[in-house]
Amino acid sequence: MGAADNSPGNPQPARREHTHAHRRAADPAHPVVASRESEVRLQVLEAASGLVDRLSYDEVTIDAIARASGVSKSTLYRHWPSRQILVLQAFTYKTNLLTHVEDTGDVRRDLHSYLVALTRCLDDGETASTVANLLAEAIRNEEFSRLYRRTLLRERRQGFLAILQQGQRRGQIRKDADLEVVVDAMYGAIYHRLVATGEAIDAPFLRHLNGCVMLGCATPSYLEPQKSS
Repeated sequence: MGAADNSPGNPQPARREHTHAHRRAADPAHPVVASRESEVRLQVLEAASGLVDRLSYDEVTIDAIARASGVSKSTLYRHWPSRQILVLQAFTYKTNLLTHVEDTGDVRRDLHSYLVALTRCLDDGETASTVANLLAEAIRNEEFSRLYRRTLLRERRQGFLAILQQGQRRGQIRKDADLEVVVDAMYGAIYHRLVATGEAIDAPFLRHLNGCVMLGCATPSYLEPQKSS
């Protein structure tokens, strides 16, 4: 009986190996599978973020992302349960790449660099359409709102906070400054122009915004040399 079970004509061993292979492929902890999954996700996020730059929010469809990435729609839906979530993560991926700022030792300079980098992400091509619609989706849908706060919003706020906290450690930002409020003021001003008024988020606006922040929370010892320069 044992010899017959292992004979070339017996399909059982091949069937068992086929089943084991499927189980391995379904296991996200399997190293080969995890690596492939990461590659696919990165491929999709890069393709989707490119579409966000060129197309309006409504045009960045699952079909368009599937064509641009070369990944099937069924695979997209396996990783991202909705188009909105995929676009949100693609936009977060893009802004994470483009808003890294080196620490120069000067809080005013670093904040200005971050404001410029963030503005380029928000106000580039058709991006404003995506930002406005993601925000609207967050207002309509509580579950999406939680994801929006945990990803895009948290990442951008943390970028501001890291610069301000470093400024505090260097004695350039007052210890009693409410940094959360400062971040709200900066981020809110940019979003107000982008979504509400449509006014330009240009170099003079960013300089004035940064100047207002410095006047409101910088230490006197840091501001004094700035006035004479």
